[in-house]
Amino acid sequence: MVITAIFGIVTTNYAKASSATVPDKDSVRAAISGVNKMYGEAYLKGDSSLFLDCYTPDGCIMAANAPILSGRSGQLLFYKAAYKTGIRNILFTTVELYGLTEEYVTEQGVYELFGANNQSLGKGKYLVLWKKTAAGWKMHRDIFNGDAPVK
Repeated sequence: MVITAIFGIVTTNYAKASSATVPDKDSVRAAISGVNKMYGEAYLKGDSSLFLDCYTPDGCIMAANAPILSGRSGQLLFYKAAYKTGIRNILFTTVELYGLTEEYVTEQGVYELFGANNQSLGKGKYLVLWKKTAAGWKMHRDIFNGDAPVK
């Protein structure tokens, strides 16, 4: 914001943000899709490091009927508990992206959980606040709930 005083009259000029700084929505959607696939692979491979790489180090997981799990220790606790329930894959479908800036975007989507032998364990919906990091787009705030209790 620039404030100018001319002859005792104060005017305010709000500089418009350059549209060149906002990333292309299709490229952001593709990057998010790649991370979402890696999230599912973390369960397929039983690899918590893949799971942790989906989140910012200070990211929070806000599952239904559970306290907020923050940071790497909380994220790892969530992964281990979910893996222990028998989840072996998760498929995400992005419904829409909202509020895209050069640093953040919110994803609305639906998911389906799978167990061994690819049997469906349940479906649900989510909102994720993604943050752009030096390593790419990462989940920063992840909130979700199932359409019904997990089988």
